[in-house]
Amino acid sequence: MASIKQRDNGKWRYRIRYKENGKFREISKSGFRTKRDAQSAANDIESKMNAGISVKNENMIVSEYLEMWVALKEKHVKKSTLAKIKRSITLHILPKFSYYRLNEVKRMDCISWVNDMCSHLAVDSAKSYCATFTNALEDAVNDYKLISVNPMKGIKYPRSEKRKNDIQFFEKTDLQKLIEVSEKYTGTKPFVNYQYYVLTMLLARTGLRLGEALCLRWSDLDNNKLTIDKTLYRENNKDYITEPKTQSSYRTILIDKKTLSLLKSFRIKKNEHSLKSQSYVINKEFIFNDLNGDFLKQCNYRTYFTKICKVAELNHLSPHALRHSHAVHLLESGSNIKFVSERLGHSTINMTANVYLHISKKMETDSIDRYENFL
Repeated sequence: MASIKQRDNGKWRYRIRYKENGKFREISKSGFRTKRDAQSAANDIESKMNAGISVKNENMIVSEYLEMWVALKEKHVKKSTLAKIKRSITLHILPKFSYYRLNEVKRMDCISWVNDMCSHLAVDSAKSYCATFTNALEDAVNDYKLISVNPMKGIKYPRSEKRKNDIQFFEKTDLQKLIEVSEKYTGTKPFVNYQYYVLTMLLARTGLRLGEALCLRWSDLDNNKLTIDKTLYRENNKDYITEPKTQSSYRTILIDKKTLSLLKSFRIKKNEHSLKSQSYVINKEFIFNDLNGDFLKQCNYRTYFTKICKVAELNHLSPHALRHSHAVHLLESGSNIKFVSERLGHSTINMTANVYLHISKKMETDSIDRYENFL
């Protein structure tokens, strides 16, 4: 029960004594204009205590809480996820809420912040950044009992412009041209560019994500089977091998004879080059490595890929277009969508069908045509 008393200066204060871990503790606050104000504030504190909400951290500011939250989160998420969380906090959350008390973050503040984010960022990007704050506050409610409600929960976002269903991929003849140019292109560093050619072929004929391909070990290759169970992630100029994007990204796929033969030939040439060149440090564990024996840098390969597209006089697409191209060409050649979905490591067949919608419709038309011919 709260004790309410008027001080010598005419202001009112409340004092609440409670027991925690066998010890008596006390919370008090003064400066209230009336007895009713002091009683109301005391009742609010007692209600929180009865609900199991911590009152010791009433004055904790958002930056302090997020620092604690990230430290606890670090043990439960991938390094790549943790880096995204920290980026969201540093670039977007703290500039707005850093010095707010945790229990003073109001819903209108959050709605205003969300709308402001959506005004200068794509709505999907804004949702991603805001989700970090939403999750942090939800943990403050449910796990740490620091606040009673999450002011970010259920906020509506502006409608985003409909994304085009068109995906970027190379038509069959364009891909053949790209591969031919890549194979012949030597530039000023022939072996480096030859390695990029092998990587380009591998991406185009397996549909691997670039991060998955760059951290492949030779031990992942077993005859014509390739196991994908990791991906490469780079943060603050450091490379990390981490878990694949999703659970379904763990997979073992078959590779065609031409790609398998190229990889075997590349392994021999890689060893030969290490014997000839004193400036090349071979990494015998991983399929691809740079001159220092480290992982190839994604940015360097993207620069190479831009160059190859230009030399081949093709539209400048990203390396991810090779993954889309592989899927499209599989579907166009008659492969069923379940096989393609599993090969790409998609979480569901529906995801594959939605991404490659125009191909799915073409397959549907071809199926009806075959059915009519059958009858």
